[in-house]
Amino acid sequence: MLKLWSEIKKEAKSELSPDFGFRDWNDLSIDDKYLMWKYLEWHFFKKDELRQDFSYGNKSCNYEFFGDYDEKDNKLTRVVDSIQIINLKYKAKSYARNFLEDSRFNSACHDFYEIFSTQSVNVVLELLSLYARLIILERNDREPRRNENESDNEFKKRTLEWRWEAFDKFSEGLNEVFIQFGIKYYLTRDSFVPRQDSKIMEEIYKPVLNYLSDAKWKEVNSLLEDGFSEYRKNSPQGYSNSVTNTISAIQAFLQILNNGKTGKGNISQLIVEAQKRGLISNDSFTKQIFDNMESIFAKERQETSTAHPKKEYATEKNTRTMLNLAMIFFQHCIRK
Repeated sequence: MLKLWSEIKKEAKSELSPDFGFRDWNDLSIDDKYLMWKYLEWHFFKKDELRQDFSYGNKSCNYEFFGDYDEKDNKLTRVVDSIQIINLKYKAKSYARNFLEDSRFNSACHDFYEIFSTQSVNVVLELLSLYARLIILERNDREPRRNENESDNEFKKRTLEWRWEAFDKFSEGLNEVFIQFGIKYYLTRDSFVPRQDSKIMEEIYKPVLNYLSDAKWKEVNSLLEDGFSEYRKNSPQGYSNSVTNTISAIQAFLQILNNGKTGKGNISQLIVEAQKRGLISNDSFTKQIFDNMESIFAKERQETSTAHPKKEYATEKNTRTMLNLAMIFFQHCIRK
């Protein structure tokens, strides 16, 4: 197979696809945001209002959406609902002012793009989180048509995949664009998380958070979501709160693993109990890893979290390290 020029010339590769490192949303130029939207518009809509009525189910608006009949209708509904929710949740800010004044579908689309292109990272990621949650809710309590001779286990597995299908397609497209532009956040089934090296994201974060998306781990997910949310605040207090929530998520995971619910047991006791019962690995190598991790968790909880009087605030670096260790810990438990 003929090699591309970029495959034989490293300098060409770096020019064609520059490494922006890990950029915050606020570091992007207006042109960057415009280009990102153009690459993402299939998941949303064309940004310009046209002098033409487009029909979506029983709705019509002057913005063009893409996909089949149901997809177009769903996308417009998500945009309108996410805009309405962000106004209701944050009344004092009223980020979608046009929709507040004139609650038409055109106003919702106008405000959606305006927020994406002009607001801060916290507002943009909140809006995208709402949009992503609405995708999940569309199929959350529904099932695909069952095939003939399909076993219960096969149908259950296919149903789970079907329920996440639209979200996974959206997150894959969004994350690919975010990575190309160096955005330091990554959308998972749980929430936006700090982006790591691509190998770490694909082999650790993504499979772990997909596993924890099961309803059984709802309380673990809630704590992790708070941990990621606090991390995104980019403040010493936020980093310390993130450490607290991350360690609490590990404790909640072990409590559910051992007892079927949260409530009793500290991390060290729960690890020993889970190993005795064969719920997590108990070989000497794994035992040493868990012992070392437990010591690190205890040290960080004492020194930088808000669970105890802290000696100092956590930093972005050690908060990111704690999140990585937590993901590795979950992965090792899940593999067992």
